[in-house]
Amino acid sequence: MKNPFLFDLAKSKPLVDKKKSGTVRGAYEKNFPVVKHQKGAMFLVILDKGGIREPHWHPNAWEFDYCISGKARMSVVTPDNEWKIFDVEPGQAVFVPQGFFHYFENIGDDKLHFLVVFNNSAAEVDDDIGISVSLGGVPRHVLAATFGVKEEVFDQIPKLHKEVVLTHKREK
Repeated sequence: MKNPFLFDLAKSKPLVDKKKSGTVRGAYEKNFPVVKHQKGAMFLVILDKGGIREPHWHPNAWEFDYCISGKARMSVVTPDNEWKIFDVEPGQAVFVPQGFFHYFENIGDDKLHFLVVFNNSAAEVDDDIGISVSLGGVPRHVLAATFGVKEEVFDQIPKLHKEVVLTHKREK
């Protein structure tokens, strides 16, 4: 009989799997029913060299991160609109308060393994507002006026997507 209190996160099917970027695996209410209504979920984010977790925020949860291996650069925007940019190494934990805009990327030569815990039982995609979707929902002329550039600059921004965005550094 399957143990309802045990979940093999490392061997679970990736929720997101992007070549050159990384994977996201999760234990949350849909695939680990014991956490439903418990306000807890855990995700294993593995970023390849140069991998980036899209800038985003969680309107319904705080985020507690633990660096298992690799080296990350992370930034968090505080309520006074100040960016806190810092590096995270194995054994270090980071706390991102609910609703704070943030991102992380792999700045090391090896894969980055980040354990991410939320005080919400939903899948991360169900409690995540990314910068690409946010900008994609704003008319191009408003973005152009806001940033002082031509509208065409924003033509490649996606209108809507439903998954956590992992990407990677582009070659210069």
